[in-house]
Amino acid sequence: MTVRDARPRLADPGRDIAVRNARPVPVRAPDGAADLPRYLGALRRLSDADDLAVAYAGCTLAVEVAGREGAAAGLVMAYSERSSSARRLGDLAGARADAEAAAELLQVSGAEPDGATAALLTARRIAVRLDLGELESADALLAATPFGGDLPDEGEYLLLRYTRGRLHAASARPGEGLADLYRCGERVAARRSDHPGVLPWRSAAATVLAGLGAAEAAERLVAEEVALSRRHGLASALGRALRIQGRVRPGLAGKESAEEAVRVLQGTPRRFELASALVDLGGLLNLARRRPQARRVLREGLELAEECGSPELVDRARGYYAGRSPAS
Repeated sequence: MTVRDARPRLADPGRDIAVRNARPVPVRAPDGAADLPRYLGALRRLSDADDLAVAYAGCTLAVEVAGREGAAAGLVMAYSERSSSARRLGDLAGARADAEAAAELLQVSGAEPDGATAALLTARRIAVRLDLGELESADALLAATPFGGDLPDEGEYLLLRYTRGRLHAASARPGEGLADLYRCGERVAARRSDHPGVLPWRSAAATVLAGLGAAEAAERLVAEEVALSRRHGLASALGRALRIQGRVRPGLAGKESAEEAVRVLQGTPRRFELASALVDLGGLLNLARRRPQARRVLREGLELAEECGSPELVDRARGYYAGRSPAS
């Protein structure tokens, strides 16, 4: 079977940025499709370190290698990994296209439908839908997989548990969401691999707790993630943690966290995370009745949300721009 990547490239700002800003990939090129697991594993580590343009370019090479050899399993892994890099870059349309291409190929690749490759791909497909605000679609996707019940506590399954927890929380199932997120925390602690740049379970759980009225517990959890992120030194993880801290802390302290989140994320390639931080800050400025400043921030956030292609974030930005506050 010959499989090729025939989809158009450079079709949106995120993909264009990924290609233009890429330096040479500092990983030995794959020696054919059989070498793709080693190569893509190295690219995943680059992506986790926010070297996203390089990781994206490397994934494109992996797609080409797998396509030339007609290796469906290799294409599944390459598309899946490129989807993750694209999503982190804020190219939600590209991320979705790659994830769905991987899902189609998974059925003919010989991979186990409940195996690690399928679990990781499911996590990435759900994550894209969450960024797009498509909760019903994400729920339907999860329901169609074998991953709705108990999951193993390692590797790709742990990432799926985290993403599933976020989905439960966003879909008004806070108990199930917290159960998944706290389980993630237990497992990464046991494995001594608690890195908020890879699995930011505390900030996700803090959002749920704040919604349940457990403000002190929410503030404590997200403060831990902010401190841990500062120690690890990954700016995008710190920016995300500060953004959530801005949501759960009351008054001036929350606004200061949100402002720092924007400053930190402006120095990273995480365009969707920056758009979210700008919109969150705009909403908090509305609450503080600083409308002129809020409108300036929200104009930037709205433009970036539109570039990323998230209807949910665009709608929220427009609502805040019209004067609505997060509490209304």
